[in-house]
Amino acid sequence: MNISKNYKDIIVNEINFVINRMNESKTAEDKIFYFSAIYGMLQRIFNIEYDQDLLFAFFILRDTHNNFLQRLQGIKKQGEMTIPLIEEQFTRLLDITRELSSKIEGNENIDDTLKKYVILSYTTTGNGYYLFQKGLLKI
Repeated sequence: MNISKNYKDIIVNEINFVINRMNESKTAEDKIFYFSAIYGMLQRIFNIEYDQDLLFAFFILRDTHNNFLQRLQGIKKQGEMTIPLIEEQFTRLLDITRELSSKIEGNENIDDTLKKYVILSYTTTGNGYYLFQKGLLKI
C-alpha cells in the first residue's frame, strides 16, 4: 500500500475502533453496522491519496458488508432461516479484521487477507453455506 504514514495510521485507528465496537456489540446488526465504517474510511482516504490497494480493499469490504447485511435482512424481514448467520462467522469476521489492521500497520501485502473476506462473505450465500456445511469451504 503506497500511502503516507499519516493516512495508514488513520486507517489502522479506525479499524481498531471498529474491532472494539464489534467486540462489544451484542447483536449481529450492530456488528455489521460498525464493520461498514472501515470501507467508508478507505474511500475517504483514497479520495485524498489514491492507491489501488485501497480501492481493492474498499470493494472487498463493501461487498462483505453488503452480503452479511443482505443475509441479515433475509432472516429478519423474510424469515429465511435456511441460511443462518452463526457466531463462528462473526468471530472470523473479527479475526480477519484484526489481521487487516496488523498488515496495514506493518506495511504488509493485504491480498491474502482480502481473499479471506471473500471466502467468509461467500458463506452468507446459499451455495457458500452449503459448501461450508460440507466442509469444503473453510473459514
